[in-house]
Amino acid sequence: MSLSYPGLAYHTDGNAGAPALLFLHGFLGNADDWQALKTLLKDDYYLIVIDLPGHGSSQWYEEDARGLDYFCHRLEQTVQTIEQVKGINLEKFNLLGYSLGGRLAMAYTVAFPNRIEKLFLEGAHPGLVSEQERNQRYQSDLQWARRFKLEPVAEVLHDWYKQPVFSDLDDHQIQSLIHERANGKGQLLAEALMAFSLSKQPDYRRALCRLKADCQLRAGSPPFTSVHYFYGENDHKFGQLGQHLLAEHVIHSTHPVAGCGHNIHREQPEAMARLLRELQRSP
Repeated sequence: MSLSYPGLAYHTDGNAGAPALLFLHGFLGNADDWQALKTLLKDDYYLIVIDLPGHGSSQWYEEDARGLDYFCHRLEQTVQTIEQVKGINLEKFNLLGYSLGGRLAMAYTVAFPNRIEKLFLEGAHPGLVSEQERNQRYQSDLQWARRFKLEPVAEVLHDWYKQPVFSDLDDHQIQSLIHERANGKGQLLAEALMAFSLSKQPDYRRALCRLKADCQLRAGSPPFTSVHYFYGENDHKFGQLGQHLLAEHVIHSTHPVAGCGHNIHREQPEAMARLLRELQRSP
C-alpha cells in the first residue's frame, strides 16, 4: 500500500487503459476484502483500493473525528496523489462502496459529482429520515464504540456478527470473519464508528435524485453520475431499501444477487463482477 498525508493508503492494479474503479470497503475491513473481485476484474478496469481511516494501513488523524466532510477531503487528496504518482487521468472514475464504504461513497459523490461516472452501492444506507431513528442509531453506535474501546476486539466481534444483518452467515463464516478482524485496533475502530455514524449522516436521497435528474437531462452530453444499487437476496433489510430507493427515483437500477446476504463481493464475487462488467458497458 502507498501512503501520503493527508491522503489514505491505496494500491492500484489492473488494466491502466480501462475505466478506473475505486473501491471503499466496509467497517472493520481493509483493502484486501476486495481481492476476489479484483482478480476477476483486472482486465476490465484500472483498480484502486483504499483503506478507510483507522483501518488497514491508513492512519487516523485528529481531524478525522470531523466525519464525512474531512473524509471527502482525504479521499480527494488521495485521488489527486494517484493522478500525479501514476500519471493517470482520474477526471472521471467509477466508485464502488460497501456498507459504510457505500455511505462514504455517497458523501464523496455529492461533494465531487463531476468526478464520478458511475456510483455502485452495495448494501449501503442513504441516511435516516426521522430524529427518532437518528437518536436510536446514535445510542446503538455509542454502545458499540464503548465496547470496542474497553474490551478485546475478538470478544466484541462475537456479538457484532449476531446482528440481524449478518443472520445468513453460518458459524464457519462468522469465525473466519472474527479471525480476520480481531487484529483491528479497538480505539481506532471506536473513533471511526462514531465519526462516520449513520446518526450523523445527512439523508442523501434528495442529492442523489438531483444527480439522476442531471444524468437524464443531459443525455447525449458527457456522462453524468448514474447510481446502481446491489443487494443480496438474503439481505431483506437492504433489499427493501433498494426497492424503495428505486421507486423514489433516487437510483437508476437495483441488482439483487442470489445466494448471498449483506456481503455480495465476499459471498458471490463472480456474480458481482459480471454485473460490474455489464453496467460499465451500458450508457
